Amino acid sequence: MSIESLDNVLKFIGVDNQYFQITAGNNVMIMTSSVAGPRTITIADGTYDGDGLATALQTALNADTTLTGGSITFTVTYSSSTEKFTIDAGSGKTIAYTHTGSDAGFTLGFDSDKAAAQTITSDNASGNPTDIVSYLLTAVEDYISDYCRRTFESTSYAKERYYGSHHKVINLKQYPVTIVDRVAVGLFDVISIKNTNTGTYATVSVDTTGLRLVLDGTADATVTFAAYTTMTTIVAAINALGDGWSATLLQSTYGSFLSSELVPVSAASCINSYSVYLSIPNVAESGIQVNLSTGQIHLPSGFRNGWQNVFVDYTAGYSAALMPEDLKLAVCILVQTVYERRGDATWGLDMSNVGASGTSGMRNMFSELTIPKEAKDILYRYKRVLV
Repeated sequence: MSIESLDNVLKFIGVDNQYFQITAGNNVMIMTSSVAGPRTITIADGTYDGDGLATALQTALNADTTLTGGSITFTVTYSSSTEKFTIDAGSGKTIAYTHTGSDAGFTLGFDSDKAAAQTITSDNASGNPTDIVSYLLTAVEDYISDYCRRTFESTSYAKERYYGSHHKVINLKQYPVTIVDRVAVGLFDVISIKNTNTGTYATVSVDTTGLRLVLDGTADATVTFAAYTTMTTIVAAINALGDGWSATLLQSTYGSFLSSELVPVSAASCINSYSVYLSIPNVAESGIQVNLSTGQIHLPSGFRNGWQNVFVDYTAGYSAALMPEDLKLAVCILVQTVYERRGDATWGLDMSNVGASGTSGMRNMFSELTIPKEAKDILYRYKRVLV
């Protein structure tokens, strides 16, 4: 999902996603088959995408009974990866292309004659202008997310961490909130890991996908949450590694707990049988109150002080149906701005001279603003303020 759809952005900036325009000025192909030719093939006027134009050319070729001689059925295809057209006359038959007089040739990517062969393919990619708009749309939405310090599309967040600081209210990083599934304060240990070697070093790290165990520079990252889904299976996988690795489940009741609940740690040293303890968030708090629109969580008793000791699972952002219209307009404005300036050699300059240099020359001033005012006014209302 994105803030605004590609189709709507294309409409806003005036780029048609049916990007091949065939008119009286570029609708002719001069073709010769193994049966007859040269023949003037006229493609029906219209606006096509790649597959649509391939079908239109195929229809025009097969409609010429002299070219087909009743024995050839042409197939025309368009490759979305190479953006080229291929004409196939079928087994035992040939087709040739004459560039002179073929005013549709350049549109389809042909720039020279093609000798008789069963298949002929256009020389050049017939670029899709929607590709660059799609790229710009992705870049602009990433920029807006960074600028506003928010993710606007509905997204789920797990074990997002906050400082308790004895306050009764925590402001979530993302809003509006759809639902809060868990608020937990503090940790408790579930697994201990050590390495019995007396080598240079051994460390344990936990990320969002699993464990990374390093012994004297050799890393093992095979103990993943996807493969070993519970604490019991994680412990068994570590003990099966050998090389001095040893893991212990601290209580049997923890065995069925999800391994993905383990909290990330980095480079915890466990050489010489020194134990490292891996933890999960504490039991969820009750009595939580949530302001969904602002993303504020209130705990009447206050959040216990600690370093990133509050863990929150929640979903926040807008669904496609509820995405604000003014925010979508800001996306369109920014995409149009970049699209129209993509070939501007002066992009990024603050100022240039036209004519004589110095104060006597006419000076052309360029805006230093990266965001047009119309879009900036909109985005200002959605910008998250850090306190």
